[in-house]
Amino acid sequence: MVILLGLGALGIAQFKVAPKISMLETDLSAAEEARYQAENAQRQAESAQRTAEEDAETLRGDLTETKDKLNGAMQFGAMQKARGDGLDVELTTTKETLIEAQRDIQAWEGLGVTPQFVITMKDRLNDAHDEIAAINGEKEVLIRQLDQIKYELSRFVGPNQKVVMRDGIEGSILSVDSDWGFVVLNVGEQDGVRENGELMISRGGKLVGKVQISSVENDRSIANVMPGWLQTDIQVGDEVLY
Repeated sequence: MVILLGLGALGIAQFKVAPKISMLETDLSAAEEARYQAENAQRQAESAQRTAEEDAETLRGDLTETKDKLNGAMQFGAMQKARGDGLDVELTTTKETLIEAQRDIQAWEGLGVTPQFVITMKDRLNDAHDEIAAINGEKEVLIRQLDQIKYELSRFVGPNQKVVMRDGIEGSILSVDSDWGFVVLNVGEQDGVRENGELMISRGGKLVGKVQISSVENDRSIANVMPGWLQTDIQVGDEVLY
């Protein structure tokens, strides 16, 4: 009897607890589902965050590149503007030159002078300049030949005859050797200087001394100081004259 009563009580308790167990199992399943969804949502959020960070990094790189391109474009634009301003100046100058040339043409036409005549005269003028240059070159050669002839003649006349050099020789002292009594001049054969010729040395328009040429090169020469003429020490930069 007691056993039967105990089994009855147990059945009644099981009947009452079973719904609660079922409810708890349902709540557990719902909680697990919610946890799964939460974890899935977290994973998606983390993935979205990484994607957003990558996109932000890409955008920062794109922004830097865009800024560089913008700066380059601005610099190029500034260069183009400066070039454009320069071309505007050139264009204005060209227009002014054209207007002046048109005025000159009109003035020549008013005098009855044709452009072809002007071209011909210009060619003749250029030819004349060329002829003058050739004549001056020939004249220089003749002067050098004449100087050489005078020099040779002075050598044959005798030792007491002074060597004749080209008039107007001007130069300066390049260096001075006081111990040996000679100087180096910046004038030579091409300037009309000849061996044994004599040159005056001056400073500030005053006589310093006199030298005699001992050795001649094309563009410089060496001269010995003539003691009897020395007024003061010769210095670099002093003028030499003939």
